[in-house]
Amino acid sequence: MAGRNAGERLLLGGLGLAAFAGLSVGAVAAWTLHKIHGRKKRDLLDDYFITPFELKVPHEEVRFVTQDHLVLKGWWFSNDGSDRTIVALTGQQGRKDDLIGIGTGLWRAGFNVLLFDYRGRGESEDSRPSIGYYEQSDVQAALDYAMKRTVDREGTCRPALLGYSMGAVLALYLASVRPEIEAVVADCPFANLNDLVGAKLKERFIPGWMMPLIDYLNRAFFGYSLNEVNPLAWISRISPRPLLLIHAEKDRIIPVEDSLRLYDAAGEPRELWLEPDTDHCGAYFNDRESYIDRVAAFFQDAFAGKYFK
Repeated sequence: MAGRNAGERLLLGGLGLAAFAGLSVGAVAAWTLHKIHGRKKRDLLDDYFITPFELKVPHEEVRFVTQDHLVLKGWWFSNDGSDRTIVALTGQQGRKDDLIGIGTGLWRAGFNVLLFDYRGRGESEDSRPSIGYYEQSDVQAALDYAMKRTVDREGTCRPALLGYSMGAVLALYLASVRPEIEAVVADCPFANLNDLVGAKLKERFIPGWMMPLIDYLNRAFFGYSLNEVNPLAWISRISPRPLLLIHAEKDRIIPVEDSLRLYDAAGEPRELWLEPDTDHCGAYFNDRESYIDRVAAFFQDAFAGKYFK
């Protein structure tokens, strides 16, 4: 009888440990999916942000609709007489006012510029966010809108893209499927979402064998695989259009090695700008004027055909 009771206790203990392990694995998977798809908590300051009005920059508040019927809102900066148009893309939790410095700087350099909020961010219509999957529809709609506005006024449009972090990933995606885009600047993109999530788990001493489970649950609940957000698979299709990759060497969010991998996978013409002693997307803030000048010069050279001589 005593032996049987001991065996039962061992069995129950084993079942308890298994249940605890299962709950722990489930909790880690749920936390990971929340980090991918979670929303930034809103506070009072989300309703108070700088606009082009404060900078005395003429602009138009605009709205356009995605293929899946979401209303997105943005700012349109028009330069009469120019068909050179830049769509600027923020990071995962960004809003259009995050890019007001570079956006107005490029407008002053002679470009038409569109800044906008992705779905579920800023002033755009609420919807489930992601890291570069659902937002592919947003950037398609933004490009269509910017091109139509320019064509309606000038008769032609020559579009280019500027993106930061997730926006850099979306810029690489959009250029790979839209051949009318003439040039791309991508600041601190990741190379593959699955690899990035795996690296973040590793930093927290979470074993890599959990990644297939996380990807399975992501496909089950959110409808896509992490490997579908894969700039390494897209970037070669951008060539022969000019590409400028920018990365902060001390980036703590997306390692600089991601841009090195992307640079190796890209075709010509391509440039790589590594900013020393700088964290994620910090090159602009190191020297705003020089950053705007360099990015504007890259676009001007691309539109002038310098990279094809």
